[in-house]
Amino acid sequence: MNEIKLLVLDMDGTSYHKMGNIIESNIKPLQDAIKTGTKVAFVTGRPVLAKPNNLKAHNLAEENAILIGCNSGCIYDLNTEKVLKSSPIKSDQAKQLFEEVKNTDTILWGYVDDLNTVILSRKVNDVYNEECHWEGRFFDGEYLIYEDVKDNFNFDFFKILGFNGNYDLYEKFEKEFNLNIATNDGKIAEINAPGINKKFAIDWLSEYFNIPLENIAAMGDGMNDLPMIEHAGIGVALKNSEPRIKEVAQVYIDKENTEGAVAEFVNKYILNK
Repeated sequence: MNEIKLLVLDMDGTSYHKMGNIIESNIKPLQDAIKTGTKVAFVTGRPVLAKPNNLKAHNLAEENAILIGCNSGCIYDLNTEKVLKSSPIKSDQAKQLFEEVKNTDTILWGYVDDLNTVILSRKVNDVYNEECHWEGRFFDGEYLIYEDVKDNFNFDFFKILGFNGNYDLYEKFEKEFNLNIATNDGKIAEINAPGINKKFAIDWLSEYFNIPLENIAAMGDGMNDLPMIEHAGIGVALKNSEPRIKEVAQVYIDKENTEGAVAEFVNKYILNK
């Protein structure tokens, strides 16, 4: 295996608990890897300012503190608190999506590119959706309802989430609007601008750190991770990864995320323990 100079990690279901905090057993191995000179970057579907991210508290953001959120829609420097690269869904396309789901059971949840606003297709309280309510843990800003702002709709979005959707709807978004769609189950989907996915993050990081693809390892569990697992020189799957991830990965760690699969990989392939 080539030397790993950059480790790119998904958060939810990989290095973190689903919708939660980092898995404690991963912290020290990652800190030790950073001390050896290995770069570590997190590429997640989460917004960059989600409180559970908490990278600084774990000393995982001391230098080159790049956090790539919203599946590459937002590339953010935690130290300078600046957006380094913005790749949003433009307002005209986004408005078409919100119009498309009117009078359906589907809820759209859009992260506006100001980092402070979410636009919902309707009030979350109007429908019970567990995942939609969990998503609220990641955002402390202002919520707006589409019907209240549609006449003056001038918002670009780092990412739009779909809840209570279906494969036909998401396929329409992908084919008719040329948007990037990632879904594990057909009900929840992550929607990004054309060409924006975690492969985009790998290419950006490779250029930013001047590290060739063959020296980059990427580890993830969900279908939004597939583009980076395929593209990185070393793709890594874990026990709870989607079957397609396991098919394309070069390395398989036979542990769940909660069992410290990331720590296992770091100890074996970076720290050589």
